[in-house]
Amino acid sequence: AVNGTDAEVKLYSISNPKPQLVDSGKVNHYELNLINRVNVDDWLGERKDATPGIPGKNVYGKEIRPVPGKTLPLLYDKVSVREEKAGDITTLYSKKNGAVYFRGDTIGVYDFLEIKGDVDFSTGNIDFDGFLSVKGTIEDNFSVIANKDVEILGEYGVGAAEQIYSREGNIYVRGGITGKSKALLRCKKNIYVKYLSDVTVECEGSVYVGFYCLNANIRAKQVIVESPVGKIIGGQIDADIRVSAAEIGNSTENRTLVKVRGFNRNALRSELDCVISKLETMKNQLSKIKQQLQIYSCCSDLSDEQKSAFEALKNHYATSKETYQNLEQCFKNYTDYLKTPGEGAVIISKKVYPKVRIEIKTLIEEIMDIRPMVTFCYKDGAIIT
Repeated sequence: AVNGTDAEVKLYSISNPKPQLVDSGKVNHYELNLINRVNVDDWLGERKDATPGIPGKNVYGKEIRPVPGKTLPLLYDKVSVREEKAGDITTLYSKKNGAVYFRGDTIGVYDFLEIKGDVDFSTGNIDFDGFLSVKGTIEDNFSVIANKDVEILGEYGVGAAEQIYSREGNIYVRGGITGKSKALLRCKKNIYVKYLSDVTVECEGSVYVGFYCLNANIRAKQVIVESPVGKIIGGQIDADIRVSAAEIGNSTENRTLVKVRGFNRNALRSELDCVISKLETMKNQLSKIKQQLQIYSCCSDLSDEQKSAFEALKNHYATSKETYQNLEQCFKNYTDYLKTPGEGAVIISKKVYPKVRIEIKTLIEEIMDIRPMVTFCYKDGAIIT
C-alpha cells in the first residue's frame, strides 16, 4: 500500500516590520512596508487536499488499506474572505479592498482607508476603525487617528499636525516630522520615523528613528537611532530600557537630557521564565485543539450541531493562537531587554558632547567634555562606563 499525503496549506505571508535605512550621502530614505494591502479577489491562500493513498495486497491477495493523509483545516474570516474549490485545490480570495491580518492562524481582511493626497480641509480630521494610509502629508493643525497601523507616506514628511495616533498598532512616517513644538505622536506599539524634530512622542513600544532626533520629547520603552551617524540633539528622552545613538549632544553644547528608568534584571528574568512556562502550556493546548479540528475536517456530513461546535472550536483555536503569539512577542521583547548592559543603558557608538545629562534609575552623570564611543549603564548601585 502507498500511504496518502497530508493536505498542504499555503497562506499570504506577513513579515514583521523591518525598516530599510538608505543613506547615499545626498539622499537618505527610511523605507518600510507596514500595511499589507489587498484588493477584491486577490489571492490569500490555498489548500491542496490530502490524498487517500493507494491500496496494496498481501501474499494471500487480500487488500492492504493505505493510511490516508491528514486533512488540515483552512481557517479564515468568512465575512471578508471567500473560498473557491477547483479539483483538489481550495483557494482563498479577498472579498474586499483592505489590509490582511491574522487572528491566530485565521486570515482575514480588515477595513483599510487610503487618503490619496493630504489630510487637510478637503478631508477634515480622520478617525478610522481600521488601517490608515496617507499618500501625502498631514497639514498643520489636522489630526489622524486609527485603531490599527497608520502610515504617512509623503516624501517631505509632516509639520505641525495636531496629532497622529494609533490606538492598537504601529506608526510609520516615511518623511519624518518637523513638529514646530505642536505635533503629538501617540502609539500603542512601535514608531518608525525618518527623523523627529520639535515634536512630542508618547509610545508604549519602541521608537526607531532613521537619522536624528532634534529637540524632541520622547517617552517610550526604547529609543533607537539607527543610522551609523545618527544623532540625538536637545530635547528630553525618557526610556525604560535603553537609548542608543551614534552621537548625543553637539559641538554647540545644546542641553540634552537622556533618562533611562531602568529595570530589575532578576525580576525580568522571573517574568521571562513565567512566559516560557505559559508558552509550553499553550503549545500543548493548541496541539490538542488542532487534533480536534482535524477530526471535524475529515467529516463531510456534519450535523448542524456539529457544524456549530466546529465553528466554536475554530474560534477557540484562533483566540488561543493569538494569546500564544502575544506570549511569543513578550518572549522576544524580554530576551531583547536582557541583552541591555546592566539594568538600563545609554549606548553611544561615536561620541557624546558636553551639556548632556544622563540619568539612569536615580543616578545622574553630567558630561563635561567630549567622550568617544562610550556606554553608560547601571550596575551594582552605580553608573559605570
